[in-house]
Amino acid sequence: MQKSPWKDGAGLQGIYYQLLGWDETPQKVPVWWYHWPIGQPCSCGHTCGIGKMISLFILVFATFALVKFGVSQWRAIWISTANQPLSEALQMTAGIEGAAIGAQDFGALLNLCDNLSPDLKKKSPWLKEVSLYYRAVAKLEQISRMKLPSIASWANMEMQTCSRYVAVALDQNLSMNLDRRLAARLN
Repeated sequence: MQKSPWKDGAGLQGIYYQLLGWDETPQKVPVWWYHWPIGQPCSCGHTCGIGKMISLFILVFATFALVKFGVSQWRAIWISTANQPLSEALQMTAGIEGAAIGAQDFGALLNLCDNLSPDLKKKSPWLKEVSLYYRAVAKLEQISRMKLPSIASWANMEMQTCSRYVAVALDQNLSMNLDRRLAARLN
């Protein structure tokens, strides 16, 4: 058997290292080998606690990645909805052309939602979240308007997408209500 740079050990590790062809198991590295400790010094003279730091790092990183994925998924859903075409009936009712919906139309479209379909806020998925996002981005746009025009431009595009989402959600809701009324008349 070949010698390894490890000290004697017992248990499963000893069996494992014997299977590898080593007749010794590894020794922990003493604290005094380092210029500064990588963990808390234990009474046995070794460093402890690095495993807790690594697991904490993994937890924080995984949480960050999960939140980032969730936000990206959420944005993809409502941006794809916002890119759908608007019906002519909504464009005539709102007095806004589909291509001309701007960031400033968000409040008017929400008021139109309240007037034409008061239950839309309860039934429509993501409308509350998009409203909250719109308000946050509007504050960011106000703050960055003078000092950071590129961020203000991005915020304006985001607010326009939010306005477009409200218009599409209202259009879809009105179309479904009209279809239900027509189906009820036929029956």
